[in-house]
Amino acid sequence: MKKANKIFILLYMTVISLIIILFLQITFYCTVLPDNFFREKLQEEDFSINIYPSVMAKGKGQEAVAASFNRDKTEKMTLMLYGIFPIKDITVNKLEAPSLIPSGEPFGLKMLTHGVIVTDYGSVDSFAGQLSPAKEGGIMIGDIIVEVNGEEVNTGNQLTKAVQQNSLNTSLTVIRENEKFTVNVTPIKSKNDGMYKLGIWTRDSCAGIGTLTYYDPQNNSYGGLGHSVCDVNTGELLPLLSGEKVPVCINSIIKGINGSPGELCGTFVSSSSDGSILLNTECGVFGVTEKLSKNAAVPLGFKQEIEIGDAEIMTTVEGMTPKSYKIVIEKVNYNSEASTKNMVIRVTDSELLSKTGGIVQGMSGSPIIQNGKIVGAVTHVFVNDVTRGYGIFAENMYEISSGLQREKSESEPCRVAA
Repeated sequence: MKKANKIFILLYMTVISLIIILFLQITFYCTVLPDNFFREKLQEEDFSINIYPSVMAKGKGQEAVAASFNRDKTEKMTLMLYGIFPIKDITVNKLEAPSLIPSGEPFGLKMLTHGVIVTDYGSVDSFAGQLSPAKEGGIMIGDIIVEVNGEEVNTGNQLTKAVQQNSLNTSLTVIRENEKFTVNVTPIKSKNDGMYKLGIWTRDSCAGIGTLTYYDPQNNSYGGLGHSVCDVNTGELLPLLSGEKVPVCINSIIKGINGSPGELCGTFVSSSSDGSILLNTECGVFGVTEKLSKNAAVPLGFKQEIEIGDAEIMTTVEGMTPKSYKIVIEKVNYNSEASTKNMVIRVTDSELLSKTGGIVQGMSGSPIIQNGKIVGAVTHVFVNDVTRGYGIFAENMYEISSGLQREKSESEPCRVAA
């Protein structure tokens, strides 16, 4: 009898332990897996999550409201553990996977901002002493001044001129954290040059170098960089008024070492634009161009198709011609709060390591290719390990560029907060 009781207790504890393990697994997958997926419409009804082989999405036969892409058909499915235990319902957008032309070419960015960005405070050398009327009036670093007394301003010169014309009653329309409001500031006359000043430093444009991720021959659009262009002083996303894409030649490399990321150094080949920049978003810069690469197009790879293991990036470390280099995808983060840090990658190519030390500034946007599909782009380098860095899902970028011409025709280009 005692032996039977021991066996019963052992079985009971085993069942309880299995139930607890199962509950923890379901909770884990419910947390780390997203609520929305894209998938190829010609694939079988059910599909698996490659990095979690025990998880499969099974159809429920229910129509759902489209979450994005605005493509063919969107339906409800259920994520199942071991094909038996439900984890959660998801929305799946079924579409024909687009064919994109992977690039890896360096490109130059010339951008003009929408409004004037306050980057720092300054002092006006007035007859009453060193003063900053903008700071005293409530203007903060990172504010975007878009109007003076109702008149639009987009350059520092326009702001200076408007202040002179409205020196006794200066009403500044400001955007701060996506909220628009008015601040009244009284400029002070400088005893040095006799001009009325607000006591701030501003920025109205920027230029830089990045890497192009892909071209989309369906609408002559492109995506690049994989992250937003931000102000170097404030770290805030630059509000885009207009921009140009220009060709670049890489002529030298500052090799990266742990603790000090390197950099690709290049020059603008021509001042003539070969494309426009229409959007500056947290997922990269996007625009249209008539200059498409002659590289062969490859399918877009969806996030659930990504595997832990070998892949390659296309990037340019000399001249204007990209090459492929070996990497390893070490981690995939489906539910990351930062939409540009979806993968952890590590450079393994001996040639690239010899030339750059790993990932360097300027390589952001380099396309990541795995199993013949473009699955992402390089975004950031790890400061303390320059052989490793982050990558963004290619579908995150394509979701923006696929509707680029439609957004341009229906409304002004949108801004996505970083």
